[in-house]
Amino acid sequence: MIFITVGTQLPFDRLINLFTEWQEYSRYGGDVIAQVGEGSHFTSSRIKVVDSLSSDQYYHWFSRADGVVSHAGMGSILSCLDYSKRGVFLPREYALGEHRNDHQLDTVNAFERQYETLYFCTDKESFFNAMNVLVENIGVEVQPMVPKNESELGKNIAAYLGLGGRLP
Repeated sequence: MIFITVGTQLPFDRLINLFTEWQEYSRYGGDVIAQVGEGSHFTSSRIKVVDSLSSDQYYHWFSRADGVVSHAGMGSILSCLDYSKRGVFLPREYALGEHRNDHQLDTVNAFERQYETLYFCTDKESFFNAMNVLVENIGVEVQPMVPKNESELGKNIAAYLGLGGRLP
């Protein structure tokens, strides 16, 4: 099952429409649950669509998903790492009126290539490629994530919070 989430603030129909385009192209026939946001006009006969979810409902679907498709929100990215889920992320773009600024593009640039099971996309081709890889790996266990390049700042923050690492 693929779980799609757009976060709690705004609908993100570009992500949902891109997914359905890939779904049609790939002939993916697995179950899909999509949280599309209040105000979305998206409907589908092939996807279970909900506007919003409570926290319990969100984690119910999230924990059962074989893969997650999401906006590039920090909550979704960190949840994929916490729950060892494969994730495909598309950032909202300011130029397209999808957010107040381009902080999600900054997030993609910061996280890109840091984790083998998180795929960050900025266009249709990379999104389709990421979706194909995600589906090809359904059933392959995801090992708990360890960042490839831990920074000194990250180590110090983790140590300060008592999460490991070290302080000088």
